[in-house]
Amino acid sequence: MREGVRHVQPEHRLADFCLGLGDADIPAQARKRAVDAMTDCVGCAVVGASTPLASSVLKTIHTAADCEGFLIGSGLRAPAPDAALYNGAAAHALDYDDISHPAYSHPSAVLLPALLSCAGMSGKSGAVSGRQAVTAYVIGLEVFGKLGRVLNLEHYMKGWHATSTFGSIAAAVAAARVLGLSHSQLLSAIGLAASASGGLRCNFGTMAKPVHAGYAARNGVLAALLAKNGCDASEEALTHKYGFFQTFNAGSGVRQESFSGWGSPFEILTETGIGLKLYPSCAATHPAIEAATRHRRRLDGNISAIHKVRVGMSQFATEPLIYVVPRTPLQAKFSMHFCVAAALTRDEVTLETFSPAGIADTATLALIDRIETYVDDRVRDDHEFAAVVTVQSEDGSQTEELVHVAPGKPERWFTRAQLERKFMDCCAGASARDRAQQAFALLQALDSDRPLSEIGTALAGINP
Repeated sequence: MREGVRHVQPEHRLADFCLGLGDADIPAQARKRAVDAMTDCVGCAVVGASTPLASSVLKTIHTAADCEGFLIGSGLRAPAPDAALYNGAAAHALDYDDISHPAYSHPSAVLLPALLSCAGMSGKSGAVSGRQAVTAYVIGLEVFGKLGRVLNLEHYMKGWHATSTFGSIAAAVAAARVLGLSHSQLLSAIGLAASASGGLRCNFGTMAKPVHAGYAARNGVLAALLAKNGCDASEEALTHKYGFFQTFNAGSGVRQESFSGWGSPFEILTETGIGLKLYPSCAATHPAIEAATRHRRRLDGNISAIHKVRVGMSQFATEPLIYVVPRTPLQAKFSMHFCVAAALTRDEVTLETFSPAGIADTATLALIDRIETYVDDRVRDDHEFAAVVTVQSEDGSQTEELVHVAPGKPERWFTRAQLERKFMDCCAGASARDRAQQAFALLQALDSDRPLSEIGTALAGINP
């Protein structure tokens, strides 16, 4: 009877995919894209380790020299679940980490911390290798994407932050893969993670939002460890009438048939499966930032010539962009008005743009008063946040820039040079720049038999 159920229940098909997929079954492009995203995430975590949020989490968790998980940018160690919490929160602290659609989430800030926290443990074949971590990352991203296809956009519109809700399950599957859980243990890990899922969008613009990524990483690791040590859970935690799918969407907009087709194609190879960030702000601002940057170049920096700016955005972009004049750096990341004004008044939109001094910049604040946002019919239904920025000059002339896809998306993927530049910018406050460069090179060579635990040694020397 169990074998019959195994080939019917979607949870069982997921477990079969996770445990049956070989390293060689994943295309080289998918593995390279995963390595780049994992490298990018480490850089984001290094700079995130210097934030008040990271300090708050560090004061809260238990640390000890003999613990399994290392804490990026601190030189300290903590128990695996606590390490996952800290590293996840740090990776997402500045909203500089990658995004994935249709999950509408930040996958690497969940998956990489979960996997790194397992680096000191052993799976069925001994110590976790970089190659095994890359495979587990691709599988975890696959779970993120499939959950998005089943539940979004209804799930997101109901107020759930999918980084946390989807992330807990994705992290559990990824951790289960490297820890060598059995089929039944993996199903239990999924059930345990599903019960731990949460995360509310009302917390956007506060420290709670990046903590969501940490929660998900911790939940996933803890679920995998509990399952490995004999704690069971429902084998239908996703599809049961009182399970994840029905409960989180209140029974509406659930496309359960989309929880299928594992690896056909891999989510990481789809046109929206993963996207790196060129700017440290909400992804919904990125096309508009690029459009505004083009205007600035055309004006040769002469902002005084601007009379009015109109920003046409998609209907969906209005959901996360809930601030106009920000009172904090985190709020600024979710203000279309501020981000466009900053792109027009500054040579570049960088981490410094979203500092206390950056959000108090008088030229930027003055320009916000001349910016109007609206939903443009040309991009109304665009879920990649396409934007139209129109600048009207004092002499009455008018120019327009339309950007459909932001830099860092698959069709505009970072070159190695761009990735390294961002990584080193994130590590600019590190005490040893040469160690940061060594860490970058090691991360780019991650897809190998080298033990994942060696990454911890490399990262220990780039404390902010």
